[in-house]
Amino acid sequence: MTEVPSQTIARMAAMTPEDMRSLQLAKLGRQLERVWASNPFYRGIYEKAGIAPEDIATLEDFSARVPTVGKPEFLADQEQNPPFGLRLGVPREEVVMVNLTGGTSGLGQEFYGRTAHDIVIQGHLHALPYYMAGLRRGDTILNCVPAGGMSTGGWGPPEGFRQMGGPTFNAGGTLGTDAKIDLMLRFGEIHFIYASTNYVHTLTEGLRRRGISPRDTFPMMRAIFFAAEGYAPEWRQQIEEFWGCRVNEGYGSTQVAGFGYVDCHKAGEPERGLLHALEWHSLLEVVDPDTGAHVAPGEEGEVLVTNLDIQASPAIRFRTGDRARYFPAAACSCGRPWHCIEAGSVGRYDDMLKIRGNNVWPITVDGAVFAFAEVDEYTGRVYVDAKGRTEVEVRLAFKPETKAQGERARQALLARIGEAIREKTNVKMTLIQVSRGELPDYHYKARRWRDERRQGYKLD
Repeated sequence: MTEVPSQTIARMAAMTPEDMRSLQLAKLGRQLERVWASNPFYRGIYEKAGIAPEDIATLEDFSARVPTVGKPEFLADQEQNPPFGLRLGVPREEVVMVNLTGGTSGLGQEFYGRTAHDIVIQGHLHALPYYMAGLRRGDTILNCVPAGGMSTGGWGPPEGFRQMGGPTFNAGGTLGTDAKIDLMLRFGEIHFIYASTNYVHTLTEGLRRRGISPRDTFPMMRAIFFAAEGYAPEWRQQIEEFWGCRVNEGYGSTQVAGFGYVDCHKAGEPERGLLHALEWHSLLEVVDPDTGAHVAPGEEGEVLVTNLDIQASPAIRFRTGDRARYFPAAACSCGRPWHCIEAGSVGRYDDMLKIRGNNVWPITVDGAVFAFAEVDEYTGRVYVDAKGRTEVEVRLAFKPETKAQGERARQALLARIGEAIREKTNVKMTLIQVSRGELPDYHYKARRWRDERRQGYKLD
């Protein structure tokens, strides 16, 4: 791949929606022919469904006739045909890297073989969003996500930064928060920071505690780019105000082989803003998880992933388990012919907690809590009390400056936060103020909630 991100973005943005669909269909046709010829896993699925590549003449044919797959099928395949399963699709000697999923769903980790071609695509699917966020050749980068390891999230960012041509400090997993801040101060010139959503919060609070204003200390900052978790719109505004630069979001996964959606920063229909799909590399669908039908604009559904350019271990109509709100390209004022999902609200279906008959997603509570600038961090737990009742406890720490308000003011603030949570979730929760030291720091993805009910959700 020789085209630089600026050329790719300009060329793809100039396409009409019809041209983009034609490009997707052409790439999809090649991918289906490839897996039919060389991938026993997918060929077996398609033969069972009574379809062949020549039966898929339109994108509508693809959505209507090609079966979905998911983590359970991938895990069963690699267990029966170790180590990669029959879905590898290329000779073993062409595999030069192995990626694993994080296993956060509790079901196990999938193996993904990567060819040299796939690694370039993986880097490009990181470089494109970074470029759109403002990163330019020669900029100094602080990568706060653990680099290397076995995940796409570990290898993709450094490869993307290498393709962009900027000096990079891969400090994630190597340095603690104060050590990262010391490094930033010592080097003096930082243009771009990449981190998980929650580590942006951790790094920001670390600077606050040390009395360091990044707006003054690092005036050359172009952007912060984060991923992995949702957030409250108010929190994003606070971060942008504190840092004095744009905050950008991306959505991706190991199955996408990088980022599939990226921030636009143009006026959009929902107040949270929009993430545009990089549709020429990935065919991304948002469907009703029960019916499989594509959701209407503004509705929530499950993200399905189809790789259009990955050779080894491709994902085709893979059910991610991620919940997103869909919008058409026209919902954004930028004019790009790429469909969208709502920014800041992507969550996992398997994160949902059933509490007193209500479906509660941790991301919803995050949004209610972090809408208050006084909050530093929180954790939550669901448990059964001595009388067999389901109870919810939220332990919450305020920022140091909030202590000066006095106990009465802090109790009133707790009451307002509790009411905001109840309005968002329809669940009354008990809020307890604690010191910041009693709560964990999150250096990558946050796991703020524990469900301690011995019999699951049957007690509700």
